[in-house]
Amino acid sequence: MRNDQIKIALAGCGGVVKRYRRTYAQLPRVQVIACIDANEDEARLAAAELGAGTASSQFADALADEVDAVVISTPNHLHAEHAIAAFAAGKHVLLQKPMARSAAECDRILAARDRAGRKLGVYMNLLDHPLFRDIRAMVAQGYLGKVALFSARLAHRGGLGWGGPAVNWRASRERTGGGSFIQLAVHYQHLMRWLLDQQVSGVQSMATNFACPHLEGDDLMLAQYRLSGGGLGEIQTSWCCLEEHVSLLGTRGSIHYRENAIVEFTGQTGPFDGEYLHLRGDGSLERFENCLAPEWDDAANPYNQHRRFCEALLAGEDPEVSGEEAREDVRLVEACYAGVQGELR
Repeated sequence: MRNDQIKIALAGCGGVVKRYRRTYAQLPRVQVIACIDANEDEARLAAAELGAGTASSQFADALADEVDAVVISTPNHLHAEHAIAAFAAGKHVLLQKPMARSAAECDRILAARDRAGRKLGVYMNLLDHPLFRDIRAMVAQGYLGKVALFSARLAHRGGLGWGGPAVNWRASRERTGGGSFIQLAVHYQHLMRWLLDQQVSGVQSMATNFACPHLEGDDLMLAQYRLSGGGLGEIQTSWCCLEEHVSLLGTRGSIHYRENAIVEFTGQTGPFDGEYLHLRGDGSLERFENCLAPEWDDAANPYNQHRRFCEALLAGEDPEVSGEEAREDVRLVEACYAGVQGELR
């Protein structure tokens, strides 16, 4: 970095990246100088939006000498190739989740990072939400008692309308590394371990292609986890039905977050005054609506993961989500796929 400023190249500008790429235009001491996308028209739109001088469909243009860090949001099968090339060119890297398709690919990325002596972060957007910071504090303080069960579901119907592998990389088992589970479960596997500060000691799982025969991988999967603290976890993913929730059930209290909007808490645990949540803890059901997550491009949010990545680089610190933690998420996905009972259609 030169003059205490980070110069960024965005590798991947369309799709969900449209929801967060504007963050970089709002960050002090951060400048996007190159926008790269397989769709050059999208790269031009992003460059115009962010004031970048380069718009290109060639990943090599993200590795120009003046670039300090590359934000890689390309399809899963390109993560290892692109991250390794960026490290070889002396760049820091922020990778979209999942880190890669396999733990072996993650190991190659980590080795390239170590050779280059640069920083690697992995983008997990759930960590943007201050609600989860409060829940983590509740767990650490014993406010919920011993957490017996973590449960999460991330399901949408996108897979019903996608084309097959010839037109959509998400339909390819080879290019994703699996199906709905690798794309969606990494969010909540990481959140589970982060909230509870525990590791996973065992898994079992079931998966199927229930309603999307044009997709090669799973469109419906559930996995169960044995946690190092003695409790259990369950994560369900789907590309053919719709719902999202995360729940923690403890011996003194339980909290649920539903559809990214509604928080429910029950427990005789006394008051809790967090940054986001303020609870009576009198045993009654406490329900809060409109508990919406921050917008992905809200650069004023101190927990915005793009902001925190840039702040870590400027401070010479490690990013919040390390490559090692992201590798563990991928390793657990592999273990869940390996333990699937029955065959996918």
